[in-house]
Amino acid sequence: MDPKIIADAPAHKEKIFEKAWFFPALLALILAPLYIYCLPPGLPPYRDAGEMACAAWTLGIAHQPGYPLYIISAKLFSLIPLGNPAWRLNVFSALAGLAAVGIFWRFAARTLSPSAAFFAALLLGLNFTLRTVSGVPEMYALNFLFATLLLAVALIPGETPGRAPVYLAAFLLGLGMTNRMDLLLALPAVLILLWPRMKAQWPAILLSSAGFFFLGFSLYLYLLLRSAGNPLFDWSHPAELKTFLAVITRKSYGSTLDLISQNYAAGELFLPNLKYYAAHLWQNFSLALLAAAAGIYGEWKTSRRRFFSLAALFLISGPLFLFTANMPPNPHALAIVEPYYLLPDLALAFWTAAGLRYLSAFSRAAAYAAALAALVAAGAVFQGGAHGSLRRSLFAAEDFASDAMLSAPAGAAIVVKKDVQLFSLWYMQSVKGLRPDLKIVAQGLSGAPWYRSSARLRNPDLALSNLNSGEAADWAAFASANAGGLFATMDAEVPRSVPARPYGVLNELYPADPARGPAPRAYYSLGRFGTDYHDFFDKDLGTSYAQALTAAGAAEGRAGGLAAERLAGLRLARLLDPDMPDTPLFEGFYYSARGDWEQAGACFLESARIYERLLALALKYRSLPAVRQGLLVSSAYAWLNYGVALEKSGNRDGAERAYVEAQAKNPALPDAHYNLAILYWNRDWSRVRSELERTLRLDPAHAQAARYLAAVKNR
Repeated sequence: MDPKIIADAPAHKEKIFEKAWFFPALLALILAPLYIYCLPPGLPPYRDAGEMACAAWTLGIAHQPGYPLYIISAKLFSLIPLGNPAWRLNVFSALAGLAAVGIFWRFAARTLSPSAAFFAALLLGLNFTLRTVSGVPEMYALNFLFATLLLAVALIPGETPGRAPVYLAAFLLGLGMTNRMDLLLALPAVLILLWPRMKAQWPAILLSSAGFFFLGFSLYLYLLLRSAGNPLFDWSHPAELKTFLAVITRKSYGSTLDLISQNYAAGELFLPNLKYYAAHLWQNFSLALLAAAAGIYGEWKTSRRRFFSLAALFLISGPLFLFTANMPPNPHALAIVEPYYLLPDLALAFWTAAGLRYLSAFSRAAAYAAALAALVAAGAVFQGGAHGSLRRSLFAAEDFASDAMLSAPAGAAIVVKKDVQLFSLWYMQSVKGLRPDLKIVAQGLSGAPWYRSSARLRNPDLALSNLNSGEAADWAAFASANAGGLFATMDAEVPRSVPARPYGVLNELYPADPARGPAPRAYYSLGRFGTDYHDFFDKDLGTSYAQALTAAGAAEGRAGGLAAERLAGLRLARLLDPDMPDTPLFEGFYYSARGDWEQAGACFLESARIYERLLALALKYRSLPAVRQGLLVSSAYAWLNYGVALEKSGNRDGAERAYVEAQAKNPALPDAHYNLAILYWNRDWSRVRSELERTLRLDPAHAQAARYLAAVKNR
C-alpha cells in the first residue's frame, strides 16, 4: 500500500468523525433497524395497549386524562397504509423513541462533545424500558420524546439571551401534558436552566409563558368536542364542563389498580422500590454507571446550574416519585412503575456523556479506555435486554382474543375483568371487525353510568347490571335480560354461587341451553402461543389459557371421570403457568380416583409446594394480609389431600406431618382434625377423642365426626 495513503488515513478518519452527520447517522444505522425488527407483529399484550389502539383508530377518548395528543397524532400516523393497524401504531412509538434518542444526542453533543454524546445516546437507545415502550401503542415513548425536547430547549445555548426558549419550553410543556401529566416532573429542571433568561423580568415572563403553556394545554378541548359526538370509545363522557374537569384531573378514576398504594403507609415500600430501580440502572447502564459518577463530579466542578438541573430531574422523577407512588414490589406493580424510570434515566444518560467527556480529557489513552468501556457497557445492556425486547413473534393478545370470541355462540355477552384481556377483545372487535355480534362487557366499568349509557348506544338491547359489586342477583338479572347467553373470561370475578361451566377459553354462566351442545375443546391459537414469555402481561394471558384448561379438567372430573385428553390439558396448563396450584391438585384427584395414591401424592405435594412458593412471594411482594390469608387457607387443603394420599399409601408418619401442616396453615379446617382422629383409630383413643371434639367445635354439622365420637365415648 502507498505509504502516503497510510500516512493520510488517520487524518481522513478524523475528518469523518468531525462531520456533523456522522454520529447521528451511526446511531440511526444501529438503532432504527433494531427497533423496527423487534416490533410486535400486531397488538402486543401490554397494559392499556389495546385500549389506546382502539381510541386512536376510532379517534375516541381513552381513560383519564384522555391523552388527546397521543390519540390525534397516532391517528394521523395510522392513516399511512403500512401493515396492520396495531403495527402502524407500534411503528409510531418506535419512531418517537428513536427521535428522543436523536434529540438527546443533539443537546448532549452541543453541551458536551459529539463522541461522548454518541456513547451515552447508544446506551439510552438500548435501554430495555425505552425499547419496550417504543414497541407498543401507548403514550410513553411520545412522553419521553417531549421530555428530551424540553431539555434540549433549555440546555442548548442560544445565540442571544432572549425569551424565545422560555416561551417554547412553556408551549412544549403544555402540549406534552396533553399526552401525559407526569411530564410536569421535568419542570423544576427546566426552570433551573432557563432562570438566567427569566430573572430580570420574571413576573412578566412567567405571565406571558402561562399563555404559551395554555396554548399547548388547550388541546384538551378535544375531549369536550369529540365526546359530544358520542364516539365508540368515550371514557367518562367528558362532554360537559364538570365531567371534563374531573377527567383531566383524574378525579373520576378512583378504582384503578394504581391506587393500591393507598393500602400502605406513606413511604412503607420506598426501599424495596429503590432496590428494583437500582437493579434497573445496573441492567441498563452497567459499567457506564462509573462514567455517570464521574459525570456528576465533573458537572459539579464545571457547571453548577446544569448539575442542579439534572439532579432535580433525577431526584424528583426518580426517588421522590417512587416514594410517593408507594407501589408494592410485585410483578404487576413493577410493570406499572417501569415506564416512569425513563425520566431519571435521562439524567443518568446525560451524566454518562459528561463523565465520558471528563475522563477523556486526561489523555488520549484515557479517551480510548473510556470509549472501550462505554462499548462494553452497551454490549452488556444489549445482551441483557435482547431476549425480552424481541417481540416479532408475539401474537398472544390477538390470539387470546380470537380464541375467546370463537368460543362464544352468536349474540353472546362476554364479561371481562383484566385490562389486557378486555382491551384485546375491544381491539379485535372494533378495529379488526371480528365477531361484531358479541357484546363485550367491562366488569370493572359496568356500574358506571357513562359506560352503561355508551353501551346502550351501541347495543340498545343490552341491559347492563352492576357486575362489579359481587352480588349474584346482579349477574342473574343480567343473564335473564340477555337472550344470547352470558359468558365470562377466566379473569372475571364471578360470585361462587353463580353456576358456570367451562366453554373453550370462557366460562358459560347459567348454562341452560342443552341444544347448544358440549363446550368446545379447541384452543385455536394455543399452538403458537408458547411458554416463552417476555413480561408480566404476556404471562398473564398464558395464565388465562392455563385456567381454562384446568377448569375443563376439573369440570369433567366432577362429572364422573377425567378423559386422557383433559389430563393432557392439565399437564399443558402446568407448563403455561407453573405457579397455578390448582392444576396439579386436580391431576391428583384424577390419580386418586383410580387408586394410584403414589402418583396422586406427588401431585398433591407439588400443589402444596407451589403454595409455599406463593406464600414466600407474597411476603416478598408485601402483599396485603387478606391475600396471604387466602393462600394459607388454600394451602391447607393441598396439605390435607397430600396427607390422605400418604395415609392410603401406608405412610402414617408422613400423613400425620401433612395433617399437622394443614392445621398450622388453617386452624379452622375441621377435616385436618378429623383425618388425624381416623389416623389414630385403635392406636390412641384419647387423641382420637380430642381430635373429633375439635372437629365438631369447628363444624358442628360434621356428621361422621359426631358418629365416631359417640362410638369412642361408648368404649
